[in-house]
Amino acid sequence: MREPRDQQYTSSQTLDRLLNEAIIHADISNSFEEYIEIFDTFYADDIEVSSDVTGEPVRGKSRVRSLLFNFLVPLHVMAEVAGLSVSIRISPRMRFSRCLVFEGRHKTTVLNYG
Repeated sequence: MREPRDQQYTSSQTLDRLLNEAIIHADISNSFEEYIEIFDTFYADDIEVSSDVTGEPVRGKSRVRSLLFNFLVPLHVMAEVAGLSVSIRISPRMRFSRCLVFEGRHKTTVLNYG
């Protein structure tokens, strides 16, 4: 039996809030595994992601996890060893918009995703 539409919306909002909180409280300088666990917990097996860079969508949790791993490991090393400051901002104006902020000595780079 399906949930009524208002309950589905409330459930979706709750999961989105929990996902955002988990992402914000994870610390890439301590571990990249936290982010992999968040990904495994909150995303479905049939996930599909795309970007302006890749062109073609990437489908399936294992393929996306591999991309995420290849992104997070170097980021973790830069944060832990080189002291790169990484923060995540979640914009209340755009429900699904997230960005990573990389703050170095000489510049700040913002990576939007979501």
